[in-house]
Amino acid sequence: MLQVQFYPREVKQDGNWNQLAGPENSVSPLTIRQAAYLFDAHFAKETNVTLPQIESFEPWLYVMAGSLEVAGQKLTKGQAVTGTKEELAQLKVEPETSLVLFMADLTADMTYAGKFSGIKRFEYVTKK
Repeated sequence: MLQVQFYPREVKQDGNWNQLAGPENSVSPLTIRQAAYLFDAHFAKETNVTLPQIESFEPWLYVMAGSLEVAGQKLTKGQAVTGTKEELAQLKVEPETSLVLFMADLTADMTYAGKFSGIKRFEYVTKK
């Protein structure tokens, strides 16, 4: 069943992580049918940042605007980084930066069955 959800909110540049979406039965304002969470954060000034920690979920971080430094590497608008929670433990965010963070359970059951771009490709499901 197709379900469209809306989440009107005021966007604040306070440097806090905003949990936007998460799996069913999570406390997220929006529900997604995946073993994943979605966050965003907006920064008005330079600051050191830590990522939210969710047991067994790994981060994928996207720079929507501005720039940040992680592990000695500078990332700018349109770039992304992934790694372990330990590898991405400390971030230095520049002023006027907006970030989008996906936290995914890489060990969750998944499937390749179904349609991808209208072409059925695989017929199996992985199990833990």
